[in-house]
Amino acid sequence: MPSRTPTRQKAGLNRRRFVSLCGGALALPAAACTQSRLPSNPDVVVIGAGAAGIAAAHVLRDAGVDYVHLEAAGHVGGRVHTETASFGVPHDRGAHWVQNGRRNPYFRRAEAGPYRFYQAPETYRIFAQDRDATEQEAEALWTVWEEVAEAIGQAGRRGRDVAPAAVAPADHPWARTAWFGIGPWEMGKDMEDFSCVDWWNSADSVDWYAAEGYGALVADHARGLPIELNTPATRIRWGGSGVAVETPRGTIRARAAIVTVSTGVLAGGGLAFDPALPAEKEESFHAIAMGDYNHITLKFAEDVFGLGADGYVLHQVDASDEAFGALTNASGTGLAYCDVGGSFARDLEAAGEAAAVDFVLSTLRRLIGGDVDRHFQGAAVTAWTSDPLVRGCYASARPGGYPMRDVLRAPVAERLFFAGEACHEDMWATVGGADLSGAETAAKVVRALSA
Repeated sequence: MPSRTPTRQKAGLNRRRFVSLCGGALALPAAACTQSRLPSNPDVVVIGAGAAGIAAAHVLRDAGVDYVHLEAAGHVGGRVHTETASFGVPHDRGAHWVQNGRRNPYFRRAEAGPYRFYQAPETYRIFAQDRDATEQEAEALWTVWEEVAEAIGQAGRRGRDVAPAAVAPADHPWARTAWFGIGPWEMGKDMEDFSCVDWWNSADSVDWYAAEGYGALVADHARGLPIELNTPATRIRWGGSGVAVETPRGTIRARAAIVTVSTGVLAGGGLAFDPALPAEKEESFHAIAMGDYNHITLKFAEDVFGLGADGYVLHQVDASDEAFGALTNASGTGLAYCDVGGSFARDLEAAGEAAAVDFVLSTLRRLIGGDVDRHFQGAAVTAWTSDPLVRGCYASARPGGYPMRDVLRAPVAERLFFAGEACHEDMWATVGGADLSGAETAAKVVRALSA
């Protein structure tokens, strides 16, 4: 969910511009993340080594708290994953857009580190049907996009916890394209499926890129932490004075647990609780629900889009609502992130990788022509909704669900603490929000243990 509308179109809208947080992280060398025998009686168990879990671990370590850190996957980072195996260049399978400025700890780390870190350009190529849009058509798109955003914003300001589809203008030749841009492309949800109030009460931002990949930033921050990879927590028993966290490698007893897995995993029962959590807590996992968002990444030998590095491509959306938006020639590598979201992303994921690639290539052939096949070198497709360790992309409130954010953030019995992007007050759906949530939650745990 990067902020893909030109800045002038969003001036005056005090709301978040979303970052994609739908991936996993760069796999670290074996020396960077250790896997020793599980200690049996630490003070705290941290569950999940995404941005929130990593931040929590730093706080606990700095405070001298004895903890065990579990990660179900074979790499750190959760949904922030940079790899080079697919194309020989950094490829972000999940988050790519670094947002929220210096509020985001990763923004500051990128500025201070050995990375090529730069603000995203705002270059667009827009297609109307099977040709380049005229200047007037492009202006019409941005005008209706602004009208749609303003309608959502007005509803949010007034506390109307309704879906954008209930308030946004729809009777315009470019309205479906604007709906796609604000809904599936930014939110990972159709316009019927998220809350105007939630959208409004979110931090504003602009996009920056780390050429080495967002996942590389997160993996570097995890370096040296004792993280138990390939060790899922399967059940938390919390009926006694502390917690007992069950894993395939044994049970860990501790005074408290910090749970950083996604609301998709929690809502789907991927982590069991004994006894069951309070009904309102369970409801919050469903109310602050994951979206659906995937990269269909293509590699081209030449800049077939003619936009230079880091340009955007949009095509006019028809009644089928089958659409993608593309970040082209990312950091000059030839990668095009052709992204789908919402219900169409779910349908395409179910159809399989070949169908996803065929959809994008067929559309690009119609828009651009023979250069697409002449310079096409390969593809990689994500499938985050079916990944049992993720179950979707960044979380946002369903219509009517905004009040459940406070419930989601609240601890249970002062020994089950919850953190992650979905738990941050206004930087939800961002890597920075996950980091801040993890650090803030760990600080609460430190205080609780000292009480």
